[in-house]
Amino acid sequence: MHMPAVFILPALALAAVAQSGTLALSPTHNNNGNVGGGIYFDVTFATVTTLDSISYVGTGGAAGNSFFDVFVGPSTWVNNVAVNPGVWTLVGSSTPVPTPGGAAFTPMTGVINPAGPNPGPVCFAPGTYGIALKATGHAWRYQNFTTSQTYSDPFVTAVLGGASNAFLTLPTFSPRVLSGALNYTIGGTPMPFAQRQPYGPGCYALYQSFYELWGNPAVNFDMANKSMYMTLDASNNRYSSIVGGTVAPVAPISASLGHANDTNITINLEPVANPQPILFPTALGLGIATTTVEMCSNLYVNLQGSVAATPNPTVAAWLSGLAVRLGCHYNADPSLGGTTHYDYDAVNGQHIFTWQGVPGATVGGVAGGGSNTFQIVFFPNSDVEFRFGAMSVGGGGGWPALIGFTTGNGALDPGIIDLSAAIAATPPLSTQNVDRHALRLVGDVNPTIGATVNLTTSQQTGLSVGILFIGIADLGPLSPAGFDLGFLGAPGCVVNINTSPSISPLIDNLGGSMNVPFPIPPNPGLFGTELFCQSVWLDPLAQNQFFGPTLGLLTSNALKLKVGGF
Repeated sequence: MHMPAVFILPALALAAVAQSGTLALSPTHNNNGNVGGGIYFDVTFATVTTLDSISYVGTGGAAGNSFFDVFVGPSTWVNNVAVNPGVWTLVGSSTPVPTPGGAAFTPMTGVINPAGPNPGPVCFAPGTYGIALKATGHAWRYQNFTTSQTYSDPFVTAVLGGASNAFLTLPTFSPRVLSGALNYTIGGTPMPFAQRQPYGPGCYALYQSFYELWGNPAVNFDMANKSMYMTLDASNNRYSSIVGGTVAPVAPISASLGHANDTNITINLEPVANPQPILFPTALGLGIATTTVEMCSNLYVNLQGSVAATPNPTVAAWLSGLAVRLGCHYNADPSLGGTTHYDYDAVNGQHIFTWQGVPGATVGGVAGGGSNTFQIVFFPNSDVEFRFGAMSVGGGGGWPALIGFTTGNGALDPGIIDLSAAIAATPPLSTQNVDRHALRLVGDVNPTIGATVNLTTSQQTGLSVGILFIGIADLGPLSPAGFDLGFLGAPGCVVNINTSPSISPLIDNLGGSMNVPFPIPPNPGLFGTELFCQSVWLDPLAQNQFFGPTLGLLTSNALKLKVGGF
């Protein structure tokens, strides 16, 4: 039978888009998270692509079935895990695969089926997407790297990635690269899912505390045989310069204090007759320790107040604990070996706290082992130096480590930093004399057809008014860094959307509202429409002394809304 040309061309086109492919990821694996944890990465599709299945290696859990759920979020997973709840949409779930459980490393392939509000195949329009995979019945096996890894073919590019022991919760560990492959078919009907993505900085984020948390220090803890010097700016109640070095711990000369596991010992500062005080920042102004501090077996010092000696650090406890403290919180156990010391160097006027060769504690019947030498030195001017010797911090996820300083007592969370990079940066890492989040703009739901997105601005200063701009374009190549308003006296505040054309409803906290309801019309023709939002807060007192003269305004992060059907 002769087929007219009008039918032959579509048939050839269908044959062309039926191409299948496999993007291989890491062929090796040297680590894993917890059963039920998450793994995250970004994928760019050059053309319409259906994600058919994902090959992976699982371990742990009970014998039974293993599967995973597929969530799609903004164009990147970075800074969108737990920070912006609700931006992730469940679109797929894999067919369960039998697994022996236990310690076996089991290669599996999960065929992806529609899930959640998605009625059809997991198919993507061209673009970049953040992907979050939630494990059930297994833990993800992955490969640790020092930098993110990119895998690419002519159709798909994947940048990996991160992981967390509990799905969509902090801390995330990165880079973590899934061992396996993405299996796909070119073509299909793209899912019309909605997206909301915050991007760019708000101003001004000012924090008194800082920290880095290693959830798996045995693999990528990078402070061994380094030092970190913190300069106290007493007049401004902050550490004005925190820089790196290679100063080694000095040998202690005192007898061991004899710390037991998970204990604090009160240290009487020397000299006995007239102790040399230690000054430090607090939430209420400059603090001073005149006679005593607490030294914990777990490698930190409480300068003011007291916190029970808990084995493992958490960010919440670090910031909310009723003590000003600093050091390297790690589950060490001097009862298993090593020594602890307090020395006063009378010649140089230095208080010296040393943990010498202390091994990791026993967790779940497994000894952390190794040898950890860490020292905190307080100088006569109350500058502080952390000195790291050999640090095995061994054992994996059961022995996390947190390095930093906190004013405690409900301090705001500045977020995890890469400490080794921060202390080598120009300008150097510094803390501030107040705790304040940056002006923030969020949407409460994804912009689906017929929904109303409540656009809420928060972290405003004082009593004043502002403007919420809603436009149809960002600043192109200038985004997400944005256009800095330093030339107008607002350095660090950036414009990140094109305000022409835009609508600009007022916001205020003078009896009005910081919330703007934005209804999405029930018109399927709006699928794929993108909107860009940003708030400006007007306040003559919106300034910080470290920035100099200001324009009297704050800008929020920007928010991108992509209209979809679910």
